[in-house]
Amino acid sequence: MESRVHRTGNIGHQPIGRTDGEIVGLDKISEVIGGLRNWSDPFALASWVEKEADGLNYAAVMAGMFEPKAESDTRILLCVLGYSYAIGIYSSEEIVRNCRTNEAFAALSGGKFLLRQELKWFRCRNRPMLNELLGRVFVRAVCEWYGLG
Repeated sequence: MESRVHRTGNIGHQPIGRTDGEIVGLDKISEVIGGLRNWSDPFALASWVEKEADGLNYAAVMAGMFEPKAESDTRILLCVLGYSYAIGIYSSEEIVRNCRTNEAFAALSGGKFLLRQELKWFRCRNRPMLNELLGRVFVRAVCEWYGLG
């Protein structure tokens, strides 16, 4: 039986299956998530990311994952990556540049200059936690937008 990935013919854009059997491309998902940047003030969105990151028990999960000489705090990396994904920025180079030029990114990074390599390393090792954070931020944004609690 042929899988949905093979039927789409999009090697670079793996589809996501919905409950009704329809396939949704990652570009559509990215478009929806990237729309968060238009929903609220950047600093409000950044504060939601920080609050949701604090809600995750990331300290316990990440104990021992970082070398003692790590340059950046794990919370900073989690928040910066969560915020950048929420507004549709995925490139490590672009995230690093925004940490130096964008006030919301600078607030999340604590004024520290992040390195592209540490973002890539963190992203690879903590993908499930980043997914959880992004899901929480999206739910919070929808609740705030529609006044659901």
